[in-house]
Amino acid sequence: MKLITNNPKFIEENLKDIEIEYLDVSYIDILRKVRDYVHENWEIVTHPLYGSVKPNETIYRTIVIKENNSLDITSVNLISDAVLTFKKFRNNREVPQWTDRVKDDFSVIDHDLIINAINRIL
Repeated sequence: MKLITNNPKFIEENLKDIEIEYLDVSYIDILRKVRDYVHENWEIVTHPLYGSVKPNETIYRTIVIKENNSLDITSVNLISDAVLTFKKFRNNREVPQWTDRVKDDFSVIDHDLIINAINRIL
């Protein structure tokens, strides 16, 4: 499995059997990176829009994927819908210029949600 993230909380994280790919990019770029992996026969394990934080509220996104033998149509649809949803929310309202403290809160939320999901998966 592989974890794709722009959340700095994962930089020093050591997750058993999960490779961490940290990218210093935007939320939409994480979705695009996952979309590229999906087109290379990777399957989405954690929903790209998990949690209750909307795409126009946070700057962090983390998604777990796993290798697959063929193109997973469910993952293709899931990531395509996530990109469209992101664009819809961002067209309505851009992400505010959060303080570092609020950014850290969003980072903690993203990290905790994914760690909990991984603990359920493994």
